[in-house]
Amino acid sequence: MLKVAAVAVAIAAIAGPPQALARPAPGWTVYADCAAAYLANARLADPDRPALMTAQVSDVADDYAAAAAKLRVRRGGSAAASRRAVEARIAQKTRLFAGQSREAVEHIIDACPQLGA
Repeated sequence: MLKVAAVAVAIAAIAGPPQALARPAPGWTVYADCAAAYLANARLADPDRPALMTAQVSDVADDYAAAAAKLRVRRGGSAAASRRAVEARIAQKTRLFAGQSREAVEHIIDACPQLGA
């Protein structure tokens, strides 16, 4: 009986988590929203932030925007239409996030999926 239980545990470990527990991949809007949060963060006034750091934050926003457009294309949109949709969403969300505190924007950033993961 112990041998059967050990085999069952080994099979479960190899098979991974049940599908009900697996998270779906984030949609393109999640990546676009992250791009907007990074842009809003880059634009928030901080006299102690070096210009290089602001540029780096903007570069990360560009990376999230590119990931959003690529994902949208993969799910059936043309490259041009995907780029326009992503840009429109980023503009809308950046305006929304710009009215929030730095802490609130950083909280959104903390929830962003890692690029390339």
